[in-house]
Amino acid sequence: MDYKQTSTWKEINETPKIIGGIHAENSAVMKELVKAVKHSKITNFVAAARGSSNHAITYFKYLLEVMSNYTVGLSAPSIVTLYRGKINYSNSIVIGCSQSGMAEDVLEVIKKGNDQGAITIAVTNNIDSPIAKLAKFHLYCNAGEEVSFIATKSFSAELYLLLWLAAELSGLKNDVFFLKHLKYDIEQVLPQIDKMTDKYAEKFKDMQGGFVLSRGLTYPIALETALLMQETCYMQFKGYAGSDFYHGPMAAVGAHTPIIIFCAKNDGDEEIQSIIRADQIKCVEKVLSLSAPVLLVTNDMMLTGRFKRCNDVLLDFNVPEEFAIFAFALFAQMLACKMSCLIGNNPDTPRAIEKTTITK
Repeated sequence: MDYKQTSTWKEINETPKIIGGIHAENSAVMKELVKAVKHSKITNFVAAARGSSNHAITYFKYLLEVMSNYTVGLSAPSIVTLYRGKINYSNSIVIGCSQSGMAEDVLEVIKKGNDQGAITIAVTNNIDSPIAKLAKFHLYCNAGEEVSFIATKSFSAELYLLLWLAAELSGLKNDVFFLKHLKYDIEQVLPQIDKMTDKYAEKFKDMQGGFVLSRGLTYPIALETALLMQETCYMQFKGYAGSDFYHGPMAAVGAHTPIIIFCAKNDGDEEIQSIIRADQIKCVEKVLSLSAPVLLVTNDMMLTGRFKRCNDVLLDFNVPEEFAIFAFALFAQMLACKMSCLIGNNPDTPRAIEKTTITK
C-alpha cells in the first residue's frame, strides 16, 4: 500500500505542529508543578508507564539524573495492582505516563501516591482520562486524536513535556529556550529524514529481525524502534543499551543480523565528548567485525564515513545531545511506516493488538 495514504504517515508529519503548541498549553501548570516540587525538597521520583510511554519515562530518568541531583525509580505497577505491596510513596514524587490516560495499573500507582500524600503528576494525551483527572498535576500532550496504532506525535509530545520538566527542575534555561524553537528544527530535518528512510526502507525491508542499539540519553530510542518494528513489520527486533549488548546478546550477531545504531552528538566538555565518541566507535566496529549489516543513524559528522561496509545516515540536526532523540524518533517512525507498507502490511491496523491496552 502507499504509505502516504496511511494515518501513521499523516500523524508523523503533524509532529512539528504538535510540538509548537505544547508550551502555551502547559506553561501555567508547569510553573505550579515545578514550584511544588522544589518547595517539597523531595528529590526522588517514582515513575509508572507501559509501552512507548515507558520508553519516554526512561528518557526522563536519564535526563533528570544527568542534569540534576534528582533520582528516578521505575516502578513495577504489579506490586500495587496484583500483590498489594506495602510500598510507601509518601516521600516520593509519583509520575504516571500514559498516552490514552486509561492504563489501570498506572492509575493505581497514582492513586496510591495520592492516598499517601505524594505529589502526583500525569502525562497524557487525554485531558478527560482517569489518570489526567486523578493526578494533582496534569501535563497535556495536546496532540489531538491519534488514529493510527503506533504512537508517533503523542510519543514526541511526551518526550517534549518530560524534557521540559527536567530542564525546569535542573535550571537549564538553554534547554527551555531550545524547546521553544524545537518546532522549527524539526521542520528543517523532516525532509532529510523522509529521503533517507526511502532508501533504507527499501534496503532493509526483507530482514526478519535484528537489534537496535543506543546508549545514555538516547538509549530509549533503541527500545522504541524495536517496538515499532515489532508492531508494524512483525519483525523480531530487540532494543539494547550498547553496554548491555556485550553481555550475551552479541553472540547472536552474524551476517544476517541487521543492527540499527543511534549515536547522538555530545557537546559537553572535551573529556566527556571523547569518552562518549570512543564508546560509540567501539560499538559500531564490534558489530561490523561480526559481518552484521549496520545502519548508523547519527547527527555527528565525526562518526560518518569512517567505517567500511556501514550504512551511514547523517542528520543535519545541530542541537544538544538530549534533543537528538526527537529526530531519531521521527526516523524510526518513518522507517517502520515505509517498511510495513513495502512488505504488504498496514501500519495503521497491526494484527493481534489494540490501540488502547488495559493492563493491571
